[in-house]
Amino acid sequence: RHAAAAAEEAAAAVTRASQAGVRRQIVKLVVPDDQRSYKVFGAVPIQGTSAPEDLDPWPGGLKQQYPIALGLARELLQGVTGASERLITDQVLDAEDACGLVLAQGATPAEDAAVCLFAGCDQLGRLREVDGMAGADRLLCLLNPQFKRLEDFSLWQRGEARSVVFERGYECSFAFEEFACRGEDVKLVGEHGVGWCAFVFLDDGSEGTILHEGALPSRPEYSWLEAQINARHPSPRWARQLSRVDEEGLRFMRRGEEESGGVTEREAPQSESER
Repeated sequence: RHAAAAAEEAAAAVTRASQAGVRRQIVKLVVPDDQRSYKVFGAVPIQGTSAPEDLDPWPGGLKQQYPIALGLARELLQGVTGASERLITDQVLDAEDACGLVLAQGATPAEDAAVCLFAGCDQLGRLREVDGMAGADRLLCLLNPQFKRLEDFSLWQRGEARSVVFERGYECSFAFEEFACRGEDVKLVGEHGVGWCAFVFLDDGSEGTILHEGALPSRPEYSWLEAQINARHPSPRWARQLSRVDEEGLRFMRRGEEESGGVTEREAPQSESER
């Protein structure tokens, strides 16, 4: 899925959840690679910040992701509220941890909405302020929060975390996640009112294969995903790569004279014009 398409689907899911009365939501999106153009020293152009061979496309962490994720947050709110670009504003809540706030003005004050981006364990105070500003009737979304459960907080933070997050009725309205399971690329998509779908991509560039029939009612656990992959695709990626080498041979090997009619690739005969 393209990032723009995921943001559009997320906006639709957030809208459905909001219409169902869910005013506190969590949205999880994969931040796409940086495709912007830069000029080093104002002269040398470069494209993006990562290469396909990089093990970590975001060596700068959340600070590097922030401007790209901020664009996703603005697209999300624009899709939910219908606000124009000029009616969407943003501000940095914590520069050190790259936590930000995006606000959108709806058709009425009651339709205003907010997104808190990259909220972490150390932003509970700010999150409490934002929650109070939004009030009980306005939509507040946490986009890619940096915590998943109460145990992610320190012992002295958990009391405040309960009151600010876990007792506020937050629900995951949309999730698009990518990770590895048994060495295979797995993608999860969850939407409010639809359910969850899990796909496995067995080879680079291949089409995804769904791992179940129908939608799942809740997010599948890692162990369940691994069991489904083992049952449906028992041959692991490394074994498939070995069999491919056996079938295709080593790429750097040249053909022998008996295979090429007495002429190797580096000893092709010259034509009349070359002599």
